Amino acid sequence: MTMVTLYALFGDDFRLIFAPIESDDTFTSFTILSLVLFMLELILASIGQEGYFNSYFFWLDLISSVSMITDIQPIMTAILTIG
Repeated sequence: MTMVTLYALFGDDFRLIFAPIESDDTFTSFTILSLVLFMLELILASIGQEGYFNSYFFWLDLISSVSMITDIQPIMTAILTIG
């Protein structure tokens, strides 16, 4: 999960600076995979860790995971074209 966290923090910046536009689909796939893994971790921690569900750290993890949705290119494009 450390590698997934590093990707979540720096992956989109790396994509914008260094990667060719042809690799956007690959980065989108990695972002979706990261979001799924974070949500799975959130669910498993809620089940397995006493007092985690509805705690401060639960909400912190949930908000940070949901904020990754804007890194998914088709979703961000849809959000921008609505307005």
